[in-house]
Amino acid sequence: MNPIIRMPLLLIGSCLAGLTLTGTDTVSTTNYRQKGTDPTILSVSESIYREFKTTHTAWEAGQHAEVETVNRVSADLIRVIHQRYSDPKAMKELEEFTWEVHLFQQKKVDAWCLPGGKIAVYDALVRVTQSDGSLAAVLAHEMAHVLLKHGDARMKQILKEFLGGKSLQAALSAKPTETRDFFRMAYGNGDYVGVIRGFSVADEKAADRLGAVLCSLAGYQPGEAIVFWERMRYLKGSGRQPELLSTHPVDEERMANLRRIIEEMPGK
Repeated sequence: MNPIIRMPLLLIGSCLAGLTLTGTDTVSTTNYRQKGTDPTILSVSESIYREFKTTHTAWEAGQHAEVETVNRVSADLIRVIHQRYSDPKAMKELEEFTWEVHLFQQKKVDAWCLPGGKIAVYDALVRVTQSDGSLAAVLAHEMAHVLLKHGDARMKQILKEFLGGKSLQAALSAKPTETRDFFRMAYGNGDYVGVIRGFSVADEKAADRLGAVLCSLAGYQPGEAIVFWERMRYLKGSGRQPELLSTHPVDEERMANLRRIIEEMPGK
């Protein structure tokens, strides 16, 4: 399946089961081999993303200098995912993904990715990333959370703790607004941070590792992730809490782990 790029959108059906670095070095995404994505999850993602596009300004090519940058970097990462998948079951599942990327006019420093490959990048974030490599680090990290099904697990826990143990479809029927807000929280949309904390330490470590691999395979320096997250820590320390940190907490332990990940990467 060849990538389909429609400017200013990226619509690419793709998937990932194992990413080969060199020889036997492989990053496994076993979650995708175990169970397919719930069609309701994909439907809600599509609906929320469509709603977001109608209520927020998405820059068109020619209106904002960084639209081309966001499209190019995201296309590089999605192409790597597309080229590197190897498991037939994962291939079949992620054929349902229709990647779509927009740069939105927003004062918040944030980006997020919903199941099905629906990605939002805020233009305030691009002013902080300052380079293709740092932008790639953020986008690869967000894609990794979706590929590793971290949001799915969080949504399952939310349904159990806050929505009476109902299925997602039943919860949407009983409490549509509340369920959709919880859905946004589960998948790391910083605009909807409430009773649900940011991603767990384990989730962040896993997304950092897979994100670094994706960046490397796409031709970006994985070390740009350290540059970016250190910059975010500086902004937090200066009293300007970036929205991205509300769902992706950064502390010294995480930074040390990220440095180890990059140091241990093949070819380093």
